[in-house]
Amino acid sequence: MQTDKMTLFFTELLDHDRDDVIIDTDFDQFFERLAHFADWSPNSSEFHILLEVKREFIDHFINPLPAKWGDLPYYRKVCGPEASGINMPGRTTLDGWLARWALHLSEMKRFTDLPLYLQYLCKILFHVIDRTNTGAITKPALGAFYRSVIGLNAARVDEIIDTAYDRMTSNGYLILDYGTYVHCFTNWLMGKNPNGPGQWVLVPPKDSLPQPPFPVDYSALNTEPAKLEPYAPDKKTNRHSVIV
Repeated sequence: MQTDKMTLFFTELLDHDRDDVIIDTDFDQFFERLAHFADWSPNSSEFHILLEVKREFIDHFINPLPAKWGDLPYYRKVCGPEASGINMPGRTTLDGWLARWALHLSEMKRFTDLPLYLQYLCKILFHVIDRTNTGAITKPALGAFYRSVIGLNAARVDEIIDTAYDRMTSNGYLILDYGTYVHCFTNWLMGKNPNGPGQWVLVPPKDSLPQPPFPVDYSALNTEPAKLEPYAPDKKTNRHSVIV
């Protein structure tokens, strides 16, 4: 799942000419789109933080790897200047992009383990989507982000928005404030299983909507207390829903 999410980031938001290679200027369009959608002026503090995050992305994903990694045969093959097939530095292929993410995330287990620029990216995305500064992302705001920044057409947004918002808010149980969004963002980077909220942070999955691993039956919650049957492990029953 991590590979799928990072591949979509590469192919849909960075590799604009679809040549399977990105360079430093490919980050410009993505970050400019974020700033434009949020209506951040070049003189704003938010815009300057955005530029710093962009520079960090270029440093970690375009510039040469540190020697301790770059000199290893595998990383020299997929991340070195010969990886693109044209022996030019300053370029990263999809394989190199994924290999660098694997290095980046290999020892990280929680949000606070992330380097500061990724923690700032999380905050940037939240405030970009919540561009009216309400303190929480609404479903219409998420849909507008998908259309204007991610580039989904209106029909696709209408198709997925309920599922996306439900997954990010635990079926509406949570408010999608910054604390909840941090959990979604962390799952986007580190989640290895399908159906997590992180699938909806940037580019939604292109396949048909993923189904939850099992249906949830809430019928017992609506049963009159007098009709509820106490559970006993050695007692046969016709129950099909339980309250835990």
